[in-house]
Amino acid sequence: MSAELTPRGTSVCRGCDGTDLVSVLDLGEQPLSNEMALSQEHPDPAFPLHLRTCPGCGLGQVGEYVLPERIFGEEYPYLSSVSSSWLAHAGRYVEQLTAELGLGSDDLVMEIASNDGYLLAQMQAVGPRVLGIEPAGKVAQIARDKGVPTVSEFFGLETAEKLVAEHGRPRLVAANNVMAHVPDLRDFVAGLAHLCDDRTVVTVENPSYLTLLHEVQFDTIYHEHFSYLTAHAVARVVAEAGLELVRVERLTTHGGSNRYWIARAGSRPVDDSVAATIAEELEGGLLSEPTWREFSSRSRAAIDGLRSWLDERHAAGRVVAGYGAAAKGNTIMNAAGVRRDDLVVVVDGSEQKQGRFLPGTQVPVAAPTELAGHAPDDVLILPWNIAGEIGPIIRGMVPAAEVWVAVPEMRPL
Repeated sequence: MSAELTPRGTSVCRGCDGTDLVSVLDLGEQPLSNEMALSQEHPDPAFPLHLRTCPGCGLGQVGEYVLPERIFGEEYPYLSSVSSSWLAHAGRYVEQLTAELGLGSDDLVMEIASNDGYLLAQMQAVGPRVLGIEPAGKVAQIARDKGVPTVSEFFGLETAEKLVAEHGRPRLVAANNVMAHVPDLRDFVAGLAHLCDDRTVVTVENPSYLTLLHEVQFDTIYHEHFSYLTAHAVARVVAEAGLELVRVERLTTHGGSNRYWIARAGSRPVDDSVAATIAEELEGGLLSEPTWREFSSRSRAAIDGLRSWLDERHAAGRVVAGYGAAAKGNTIMNAAGVRRDDLVVVVDGSEQKQGRFLPGTQVPVAAPTELAGHAPDDVLILPWNIAGEIGPIIRGMVPAAEVWVAVPEMRPL
């Protein structure tokens, strides 16, 4: 992985090297969404957060202002295992891929950005050998403590060469919600290509950029999401590395995602879902300026809606708390100019986040068990994509409180 900042995402497309990027939504200067402070004494450093689209390949992207080593370093706080719905999703993946590929004890399964071993522990239990690649050192150690072998490195061509030399080529490579997190997309894809032989399957999961545009999911825009993917863009970038997009599955995760099946060009038949998805993306306005303009307008309305709602709650003397110290929540709250006195607390199940303060807004983060003690009248669910999981938990803790989400507009749950 390149260890320097470049014009990718601001003036050069990181997918196709195009230079005519179009502004879609400028969210101003914002702090890093997962960089949580231990005190409220100093303002958090902020960097431009500006979504642009390449009208050629359809890749959504933001610029590079901070190296991945800072974003995904030792203090990276996100733990996949905290979400029961995400654990269940990983379990279904293990069951499906084990059956479809006939994975056995002789097969190696690698996961890039394996986090705390949430998926590989389940894969390991059904037989295959596993290896995680996770750059966040503390998170990787949690996985190792579970018995999941994990390498603490950023993934790219250089890392792939070392992995193949030491472990051989895998039968399956899982890359869930990571392909969007790398500034040097071409180096990442070159690394995937090096891992592959004719039997290797790579699966990449990421939220759909077209769904983001249509459903006004602007709060999933933050600095660690360097790219916003579609089948149209993925097919183009992997082809340059001698790979081929061979299948696309639709998923409900993260408000609407795709699972891209990728293999060496010519090694597997191409499923009809590839052409069908690309056609749907183009017909849905992926490369259309009216689509981008409508997304921008509706995003601004949602941001203004949250600000107005908070002002109304404050004027009425109501106590507002938040649930889920998610990065997406930090994007919308900073865009709406939320202040530390707008919410008394945000609770979150991750011990890595508790006792810290949200970036920018500096709202304190506490354990869910502390929610009732604040006696909130309203609770705002920040990770709206798992509101169905969180809503019943909140109602069990504070039955009298009203529960809300803010995207795509303010509404009670």
